[in-house]
Amino acid sequence: MQINVTFRNLDHSDTLREYAEAKLQKLEKHSDGPMDVNVVLRSEKFRNSAEVVVSGDGIRAAAREVQDDMKAAIDLVSDKIERQLKKFRDKQRSRRNSQHSHAPTVLPEETVKHDDYQVINVEKMDAKPMSVDEAVDQFHIMEKNFFVFLNANTNQVNVLYWRGDGALGLIEP
Repeated sequence: MQINVTFRNLDHSDTLREYAEAKLQKLEKHSDGPMDVNVVLRSEKFRNSAEVVVSGDGIRAAAREVQDDMKAAIDLVSDKIERQLKKFRDKQRSRRNSQHSHAPTVLPEETVKHDDYQVINVEKMDAKPMSVDEAVDQFHIMEKNFFVFLNANTNQVNVLYWRGDGALGLIEP
């Protein structure tokens, strides 16, 4: 991770540069690849501002904070940037997880025999977390008689099915 510190209308200070680098070094844990961090420390009359732009590894985040004390501005702007990077990574992970589990996996058919009855077809499905509306859309796409899913609101397994009158039915535990 490359951190560049620029001073505007302010005398170059090694202590401020080191302080900013130390505060922004913790951003490295939110990146898998190389990142560039550009910091601009600016003084205008009685206000001190710290502006940070992070780019690289598919990320672009920027924040600015104005305070009376330069160290306080650096603290606040580093917290803002860290929140942005966490939010970005969480979105990426959730997108990645939803892409890998779009269609339920169906295992090969089996025939199971019991004393009183014979089960001809056994399908094992992954129940993906989704809302009821998403499940209805997925159910129409699959053109099956039933659809098993994990309700994102209740976190329980639900089943959509075609009723005898042609309407959709929902089974909730």
